[in-house]
Amino acid sequence: MKACVISLGCPKNLCDSEVLMGQLVSAGYELTTKEKEAGLFIVNTCAFLKEARDESLQTIKSLRKYRKKIFVAGCLPKINRDVQSQADGLIDSIGLHPYSAPRIKATPFWTAYVKIAEGCNNRCSYCLIPQIRGKLKLRSVADVLSEVKQLAKRGVKEINFIAQDTTAHPQLAEILKRSARIPGLRWIRLMYAHPAHLTEKVIKTIKTEPKIVKYLDLPLQHINDRILWEMDRRVSRVRILDLISKIRREIPKIAIRTSFIVGFPGETDAEFKELLDFIKEVRFERLGAFAYSREAGTPAAKKRGQVPEKVKRSRLHRLLTLQKRIAKELNLKLIGKKLEVLYEGRGRGRTHCDAPSIDGSVKMSGKFRPGELVKVKITGASAYDLVT
Repeated sequence: MKACVISLGCPKNLCDSEVLMGQLVSAGYELTTKEKEAGLFIVNTCAFLKEARDESLQTIKSLRKYRKKIFVAGCLPKINRDVQSQADGLIDSIGLHPYSAPRIKATPFWTAYVKIAEGCNNRCSYCLIPQIRGKLKLRSVADVLSEVKQLAKRGVKEINFIAQDTTAHPQLAEILKRSARIPGLRWIRLMYAHPAHLTEKVIKTIKTEPKIVKYLDLPLQHINDRILWEMDRRVSRVRILDLISKIRREIPKIAIRTSFIVGFPGETDAEFKELLDFIKEVRFERLGAFAYSREAGTPAAKKRGQVPEKVKRSRLHRLLTLQKRIAKELNLKLIGKKLEVLYEGRGRGRTHCDAPSIDGSVKMSGKFRPGELVKVKITGASAYDLVT
């Protein structure tokens, strides 16, 4: 029988989907991406925000027309037990999967995600992750390295280390250093680095290891001290400013990606302006932003001063407009420079400053092989893309 696995949400979910597909193949199923061919479906759902839950439910609903069995995995069943009535069964796909677990890689051959931890102990007041994914659980260094070595032997050139909080792993620096010694790898990237847990040892490792790309995903969420306190972020404005100053001092050419939440309960016009001024001052190379989503079951959902949707949308637009201008100004400075680019096919590639499926791309002319790393000269730029 043919099975179709539909993976929704983040790269952490994709890692779980790879294990699900490995288990299916081990059980004798054939995988297909064509829904009409499938004899059964597994939907690996996301439930982090309402929009993600709606997408998950809509995906399940859309598959009913095929009149095949539908099994639901992932985050949604953890907080919405009613989903069981809409499917033929639930699968617990969430967990730390060891290197030995069968898996089918779901990303292009040249890149891979490696999950080093599961769950989160931070308990940010707006976030459902601890309820969905549970407390922090760690993979051993040996197990992580075994997976990375296997991926490198299969031709993977780029490893992206992920977790709900990668910097919560006490042996992160060792994982990075030892991965950099593995033959075949060219780029090693660190995602989801909580600023409260980023250590000098990890910063030094990023600085000194050539294979570790000079890119850091550092979600900050806000800069105002009162908002950070209300978010339970365990970090202050001073700590954030000192950390960014240190990172850029130690690694001058690093690209910092961050994310912010606008319209958190009680956020005033002055506090939002403080955030805009901070973005103008720091000029992040990469930035994502979201309007606060009131999630039932989180402490923030009960807070007074919920910001109207219209105000949240307006603030989000202003912030993204500002960042678009900054991003374009930074990209224009790259015209005339030669950069190493990972070609991904169809005339597109990525620099080390661009994480898969998140950041911008390079529009490339010429004949290259997918997965090839090439040096190209930048001749044009927009806010999010470069041109050769």
